[in-house]
Amino acid sequence: MSHSIFALELCVRLDETGLLHKQLRQALPLQLTRMSAGQKWQQYHHATQLLLRNIGAAELGCWDYFEDEERARNDFDMWTKGMTTAEGARSESRLLVAGEPRYLTFTMAFLIVKDSPSDLALRRTCNIKETHLWRRDVFAHLLKNFGVVSFASVYRDVSYIIPRDPEWSLTREDLTAKKFEYLRRIVDKQR
Repeated sequence: MSHSIFALELCVRLDETGLLHKQLRQALPLQLTRMSAGQKWQQYHHATQLLLRNIGAAELGCWDYFEDEERARNDFDMWTKGMTTAEGARSESRLLVAGEPRYLTFTMAFLIVKDSPSDLALRRTCNIKETHLWRRDVFAHLLKNFGVVSFASVYRDVSYIIPRDPEWSLTREDLTAKKFEYLRRIVDKQR
């Protein structure tokens, strides 16, 4: 069986309440029990809706869709390592400084059965002009259309939030670290 990969990560500026962090944490499954395909769809639908409502606060991001089996498996392993490695941008938490922007990243990646109805729908959704890849409206388009995925076609999935705990929320300085260099500046559509 061959696979494709779809992955998306957004770096979102938090407001002073940190409500988005709390809501996204609640959207992630806290138990390692098996979930039905419908439960998975609901979980990701909830997360994508939260991200859509906060798309204006997204400053950095990236997304991928590839049909190549080797690339799909290698990239999925890379995305998974972001959840399983115990590394951070810094070794200790910092007190919040008034007015200092803080951020979180939310990542989701899917290894999908190639040429399944979900894969074909995602392939159409991800058919974006190269000059538009990092636009805010494109990220919104991807999030809005994620509902085309049936988890009966998903071989493996992973989602996670960095940081896990609000007191470790990322700073602008943290985001300049080499580990975040793959994130692209999200731009607004030119009028």
